[in-house]
Amino acid sequence: MILFTCTWVGIDIARNYSRRPKEIRELLQALQIMEAEIVYAQEPLHRVFSYISKQLSFPVSDLFYELGDELTHSDRSLQEIWDETFSRKWRNTAMKKKEKEVLIQFGQSLGLHNLEQQQKQIQLAKVHLQHELDDALEEEKRFSGMFRTLGVLSGILFVLLFI
Repeated sequence: MILFTCTWVGIDIARNYSRRPKEIRELLQALQIMEAEIVYAQEPLHRVFSYISKQLSFPVSDLFYELGDELTHSDRSLQEIWDETFSRKWRNTAMKKKEKEVLIQFGQSLGLHNLEQQQKQIQLAKVHLQHELDDALEEEKRFSGMFRTLGVLSGILFVLLFI
């Protein structure tokens, strides 16, 4: 039982290191879709968010679903909704504070500029997220296997200590 529990904890920690790059890739995909829908199709933001939520998987899709839903049914500003949604839903992700800061900063400029400036803001957010993706892939490579192994080995150690 002890061996199983320690192994499971190690695998769970390693899974978070594996989920983070996947979620950042989905955010990059969301920004790509957002750029196409805003700049070229000139769709309203609530439709863009709804469309993005259908294209991605949980938990990233949930962020955009909530944004679209709140924007449709609320009188608050996009920036307020954006900040609140990301603050409330962020804990469901494996991403770190750096990615959240990039997105919060991006959300402060969303809908406030002309199409050309908006496209530049989206490109800037994509560049920042790409740097975070590179860091996340490096961390996954470095720590994922280590935590899996550490979980098994610590379980074995505890079993040997209790014998």
